[in-house]
Amino acid sequence: MKKLSLILMVVLVGGLILSICVKGAPSAPAKPEAKTLKIGVSAPLTGPSSTAGIPHVRCTQLAADWINGKGGITIKGQKYMIELVVEDEKDTPDTGIAAATKFVELHKVKFIVGTISPMQVAAVASVTERAHVLRSVWHGEGASMEINPQTPYTFRVPVVPRDFAPSLLTYQVKTYPNAKKITMLFIEVPAAEFLFEKTKKTAEALGLNVLGLEMYPVDTRDFYPVLPKVIGSKPDAIYCTALPHLMGGILKSARELGFEGPIFNLSPTSPETVRNIAGKALATHCIVPAPDVTSPDMTPMIKEIRKMLLDKYKECNFDYVRQWDSFWWMVQAIEKAQSLDPSEVAKTWEKMDRIQASTGIGKMGGQQSYGINHIGVLPFAVTRMVKGELEHVGWFTPEIP
Repeated sequence: MKKLSLILMVVLVGGLILSICVKGAPSAPAKPEAKTLKIGVSAPLTGPSSTAGIPHVRCTQLAADWINGKGGITIKGQKYMIELVVEDEKDTPDTGIAAATKFVELHKVKFIVGTISPMQVAAVASVTERAHVLRSVWHGEGASMEINPQTPYTFRVPVVPRDFAPSLLTYQVKTYPNAKKITMLFIEVPAAEFLFEKTKKTAEALGLNVLGLEMYPVDTRDFYPVLPKVIGSKPDAIYCTALPHLMGGILKSARELGFEGPIFNLSPTSPETVRNIAGKALATHCIVPAPDVTSPDMTPMIKEIRKMLLDKYKECNFDYVRQWDSFWWMVQAIEKAQSLDPSEVAKTWEKMDRIQASTGIGKMGGQQSYGINHIGVLPFAVTRMVKGELEHVGWFTPEIP
């Protein structure tokens, strides 16, 4: 009995000592709560370019959700969750400048993704460059007015018509050896003449004959008055710049007017959307520098993005996917720089020679071509439509020294 009492006493005393030790032990420092990093999204949500702008915003939101789902980004030990601030820039210079001003003055953002047309890219720089706000644009034509040594806070990731042209022209020479004469049909923008001269020079170096350039307003709906002049020049092939709905209209009208040669789009538009607008019967020998996102030849990342888009929005085509890298590359540059100072991020970003992309691995380029190393160089897919079916031609990587 005495032995049992002694054991109980030892247990009680030990427990008391343990309790005192636990209460007196210093607690582990609490992890700091995640902060918010606001990023502006400038897109045409109304007007003729909204067919591209709305999918662009949806995919950017999806990319932000994907990054936040992985814990956000970490800057010097501090976690940040991304919050998007969206403004409708309506695809006119005045409204683009107004949207950019709201980002800078009202929302106080330091980073922006977006704008599509060359005019917008150039116009918005008047606000963002002066405010030292870092911008990752979604599109353009590749004209010097868009990105140049005087735009140190502007970057562009997706490949654009200027840089698509050499690959598509080389493909034409190989695949359509009898197509020697080209006429171009471009959206009427200030960069159109620049793009025409660049593409013409490349085409002539490959032994092709460029017949001329026709232009059309971006709000064109009926291409029957436009195409007779193009077809009347007797081309073997036609090269266009066109948003998805415009390319579908051009393809449909050209085929109904009897043109049978290949039609190339220098703008990266969803082949599925173009085919659906033109109709399968007329969707043949049309080549676009964009992937068929349903193809088994897609990268694992594109397959993952497609699944997420279908889960959230119940639809997915390339116009939803393309702008993913504009946003993702900016976020990767911020994390690589370990800074939220746009100047520091810009210095880091322009030197990055290995960056993850939805299409593979990319790098920064453009020092010789654009005068500044702010251009994304990454693989892109080419798709050809043949009798209504989509054919994955292959992956190409542009030369942008």
